[in-house]
Amino acid sequence: MEQQTISISKAGITTTLNARTSILAAANPVRSRYNPRMTPEENINLPAALLSRFDVLFLMLDRPNHDDDLLLARHVAWVHAHGRHPTAADLSGTAGDATANEEEIDMELLRHFIAGARARNPVLPRTVADYVVGAYVQLRQQYKLALDSAASRRVGGRSSIDTGIGSSSRSNIGNTTPRTLLAILRLAQARARIRGADAVGTEDVDEALRLMDAAHVTLDSQPTGSSGIFGERQQRSDPVSSIFAIMTRQLGTMQAVSSTGSMPQLNYSDVLGRVRDAGFSEADLSRCLQQYEDINILQVNLTRTRITFVSAPATTN
Repeated sequence: MEQQTISISKAGITTTLNARTSILAAANPVRSRYNPRMTPEENINLPAALLSRFDVLFLMLDRPNHDDDLLLARHVAWVHAHGRHPTAADLSGTAGDATANEEEIDMELLRHFIAGARARNPVLPRTVADYVVGAYVQLRQQYKLALDSAASRRVGGRSSIDTGIGSSSRSNIGNTTPRTLLAILRLAQARARIRGADAVGTEDVDEALRLMDAAHVTLDSQPTGSSGIFGERQQRSDPVSSIFAIMTRQLGTMQAVSSTGSMPQLNYSDVLGRVRDAGFSEADLSRCLQQYEDINILQVNLTRTRITFVSAPATTN
């Protein structure tokens, strides 16, 4: 892990153990579907302090795609029909399968390759170290420019609350810390090991920067009112997120006094009253309901008297 140690406090035992290993983790959304108007840490219910320990974080959404869906369906159908995973020869006659012409790698060869790569400890030459420092300083300058730009928009009255549309900034310039520098070094050294080199080259640093940028690109759709990739939580200022927060608090109050097991519901007129008291219009409420209906979080009946939560949101105090 990033700090090379892990602290354990359980069953009366408090100790610190070595943890010099790489960690690959995956997490699903806490409510079975990803809410694009929430941050990654809110969606997977993990603290930003923990997520910041990971060098790269990819957001993988299940978006409908004809070609990808076709490949997946054919693969599942083949496994169920034959009771085994298909080989390249099995897929050679499948039209449109891009994996049919790929050569399989022998697992024993792959194990030897990984063992040889791990045995190497490439050094960081002085020239490459200076190159890394320059790249990190440039990222920090971009971070500063992004902060200055956001501050000027707030002073000029051009915040996202005026338009209701988030001005999402790229995560890689919104949260560049010294951990970013350490991540660049680790990724560059890892690529040098894969190449079988004894020293890290500038091309390894470039690939590390590209990989981190590719990870951040997957998070570019996060709206304003959410933080960057891991952290400094900003106040939700756009009407849609603010109205949803109002409904969440109201829903939490109702659930605290009710023990029914049915899907939670809110009275439309009560919600509209609270929304207007908060300074928003009925048009803002309609836009909020439409967006959350589109991702199947809630449903509004035809007479617009009830709001039913299909997937109950996490309540906030």
